[in-house]
Amino acid sequence: MRPYEGLYYSRMFPAKSVQHHCDWQIGIMNRKQNLLLDRFTATAAAVSVCAVAGAADWEKQAVEDARQDRTAIAYDGKTPNKLVCDTTLRELPDGSWALFMLAGDDFEPSPKNYIGLTRSTDGGRTWSPLRPVDIGFPREGKTSGQGPTELMVRGNRCTLFFSTHSQTWGRDWRSWVMFSDDCCRTWSKPQAMPGRLANFTFIRNHIVTRDGRILLPFQHYLGPPAGTPPPPPEEKPWHKTLFHYVSNPRNGVLMSGDGGKTWTEHGNIRLTTDDRYHGWAENNIVELSDGRIAMIIRGDRLGGVLYYAESKDGGRTWPEFARKTDIPNPGAKATLYSLGGDTVAILHNPNPKQRTPLALWISFDGMKTWPYRRVLVPESCDGPKGRMNYPDGFVSKDKQWLHFAFDDHRHRAVYYGAKLPPLP
Repeated sequence: MRPYEGLYYSRMFPAKSVQHHCDWQIGIMNRKQNLLLDRFTATAAAVSVCAVAGAADWEKQAVEDARQDRTAIAYDGKTPNKLVCDTTLRELPDGSWALFMLAGDDFEPSPKNYIGLTRSTDGGRTWSPLRPVDIGFPREGKTSGQGPTELMVRGNRCTLFFSTHSQTWGRDWRSWVMFSDDCCRTWSKPQAMPGRLANFTFIRNHIVTRDGRILLPFQHYLGPPAGTPPPPPEEKPWHKTLFHYVSNPRNGVLMSGDGGKTWTEHGNIRLTTDDRYHGWAENNIVELSDGRIAMIIRGDRLGGVLYYAESKDGGRTWPEFARKTDIPNPGAKATLYSLGGDTVAILHNPNPKQRTPLALWISFDGMKTWPYRRVLVPESCDGPKGRMNYPDGFVSKDKQWLHFAFDDHRHRAVYYGAKLPPLP
């Protein structure tokens, strides 16, 4: 039996203890100073006790939540077309669910990759056969490889952001958008993304701010400095070509105040000063209670943690460089979900070296601390060396569930419904 087939899991990571570091240089203290110090020590001890009690309460709640989780296999790929990657689960205007994924061939990137779609009309219990999405481009030549990166659902309109290439993401990488008004059954003609983002760009999970603006995070690659010699010809999987051209990433957001009719670009965030750095940023954003926009960014080979950048003016301006967090990450996509105010959920792999386990953490203070920590799936269906990748989904309207899909070791699409705790 596989880890998510009929079983529920709850394995807590040790919550951070509250530590108080006080460097006192005390000479001669009078009785009043001693009394103040005693009161400080008592207060610190009380805070520590409350923190431990709070951690125990969240652990108990996590055990209860785990009993209600539900899961199903949405698609199980078979060679020579077993690939599952970049899973994107969304609820459509008619209440059904759509799961988009990068499919085709046994690896990615590949000119045989295509955009696959499977549907559920019963809340994730059963899924339709995987079908390719006709994006209006031939699956040959410069648009051979095709992959989805975001499905935005607003009102009755679905907007699919996707990219194409001729061999790998280092060759003829272009990014597009198209629209559907019939729940992803038919599509408009693709349009190129605006400005520089038409090339070497992935669009990621959108948010709608409290004042009605749409923010779309992007990861864009400037490529190698002028005059850098190109890699020699190679056989698949063309990794040298990929590392050469998909380098020097920049992160930011597209902003629209008119429902997506027009867009402005904001931010040019870096992780490192190394212009030859290659990494899949896969940034995600969330709005906090005071209007700040928080962004997390995947960092590959940069210390085994997620990176963080923040806009204090609603996404209009951003710092030049992101900073390290203390959230462990092996170089993998993590996704953020607003649960209201400063309550934020994250789906991720809290491991600095490997994409396992798959966990849900929740912060109640704007991502400063994460007291609710629950392992959803402890290991891949292929055992401890398997990887669980690209968790992506949505919060139910009643905020009782976090519905998402992930790819299990690049060949299985798994639906997971994680029960959320009672929110403050």
